[in-house]
Amino acid sequence: MTPASNYAGLSAMAHQRFEALCAIRGHLRGTHRQALDGTAHALRQSSMDSAIPSRHLLFLDLSAREPLAAIVVGDLDTASHVTFQLSGTGIRARSALWGSVREAGQLYLEQLRVGAPAPAVVAWLGYRTPNLASALLNIAARRGISRLAEDLSTFARLRSDRPHLAIEAHSYAASLAAQVLDAQSDFGAQAQALAMIGSAGIPRILSRTPDRLNVPNQNIYEAIAQGDYLARLGRAFSGRKLLNGHAFSVGAMPELGLYAARGHNTSRFLDGNLDSPRGYRDPQTLSLRNLALITTGQQPLA
Repeated sequence: MTPASNYAGLSAMAHQRFEALCAIRGHLRGTHRQALDGTAHALRQSSMDSAIPSRHLLFLDLSAREPLAAIVVGDLDTASHVTFQLSGTGIRARSALWGSVREAGQLYLEQLRVGAPAPAVVAWLGYRTPNLASALLNIAARRGISRLAEDLSTFARLRSDRPHLAIEAHSYAASLAAQVLDAQSDFGAQAQALAMIGSAGIPRILSRTPDRLNVPNQNIYEAIAQGDYLARLGRAFSGRKLLNGHAFSVGAMPELGLYAARGHNTSRFLDGNLDSPRGYRDPQTLSLRNLALITTGQQPLA
């Protein structure tokens, strides 16, 4: 098959395959039906905030028992700022695709708010994320390296004009992102920023030699919220380390009406309950504001 010459073409082919899968939905295994239904829900315009623009499928891979997927918010062919948003432990396409795409949409809206003229955010669930026990190992990250590197290579091919590229990684995905961005990787695109939230650590060799990452040192950031015990325990038991990037705040900034993120999850806020806790990617948090600033090449507020 001739490779697509732009993301519109790539997405059109992905949507054709998706429609063909919908036609045989009843013959698919349960996990595949779940991913198919989650994809349809995430792509449905009425399924989330109307301010979030149309979503476009990049791939839905049902070749293995665990489905893999990526959906973009925004126009990857014309975007001025592109962010690949990676999620960690337990976040899988068959059970969390709609929520992951909504988080990408929330970052997209926040990037507009901080001045990005035309952002695009990819909700990337392109590897089988580990459960809590297997998160202590690097097996899942190693398996995901080739897929993420392939997708970044596609980005380099289709966007030779080199828009601003950033990677935002939560939890275990920080290890995957760091290993893909290792300077030994050859995918042809340089990320201008890396933001890690709730990181359970990265391999020791990379934590000791951050210059190996294909990202400018001054644009490597990490943050851990108050009460995020999973990130701390993950590092303690796995032997992985923090990257020692620049710390940014995910606390509160009341003068701007921004709340603190608490705990390990990316989304915790319940609509209609102002007292409910907030996660790293929830709207009206300093965390989301700073992620938007970092991923668009700006300095975080604190």
